[in-house]
Amino acid sequence: MKSIFFDEIDNTQDFAIKEFKEEPLLIASKAQTSGRGTNQNKWKNADQSLATSLVFNKQIVNFTKTLIPLLAGYSYVSIIKNQNLKLKWPNDIIFNNDKVGGVLVEESNDLICIGLGINYFWKNPSIPGASGIYEEKQDNQKIFQDAEEWGRTILNYIMNENFSLKSYTSKLTTLGKLVEYPEGRGWAKDINSDGSLIIKTPSGELLNLTSPLISEII
Repeated sequence: MKSIFFDEIDNTQDFAIKEFKEEPLLIASKAQTSGRGTNQNKWKNADQSLATSLVFNKQIVNFTKTLIPLLAGYSYVSIIKNQNLKLKWPNDIIFNNDKVGGVLVEESNDLICIGLGINYFWKNPSIPGASGIYEEKQDNQKIFQDAEEWGRTILNYIMNENFSLKSYTSKLTTLGKLVEYPEGRGWAKDINSDGSLIIKTPSGELLNLTSPLISEII
């Protein structure tokens, strides 16, 4: 894996895809001027944050591609090892019930590009329900080291096919909760082998939810 670091960049996803040659490429930056999240939401820089993207040829993926958002989120919380760092299905990273980051997976021709945005420190968040992981700024070298370890962890899971959904669900806040999604609401019961969320509706029907547009109610 090749790594390139920036103090600021327009967008790590676009740069990673543009600069990819043959080996997996990791781009990491402390800030983005034109970053994006899921559903084309604009990236908002915290006081200290990490924006990183890992791009690789999809031919190295030997398992269900729909698991990649789950794998990417779990890979980050597993390397930080903070008990208060959790996951909300499928791609949000939560700290003490506030959102501190998320994952964006995009495909471009033969490439898969996984983006990760994390708020490390945010004294006065400008977005309701958002915060940072730490109460003070961290060493910038640590942030870039976290990015590299995240990238290596993902590649290890992908190439060795050893990602465990059981490990993922152990960090998940969503199961057991009433959740709302565009078509209605229901209780989150479990995760399917393809990463979709099993919902039990008030009528008792079981649905397999793939849309990431959910809100946890209780």
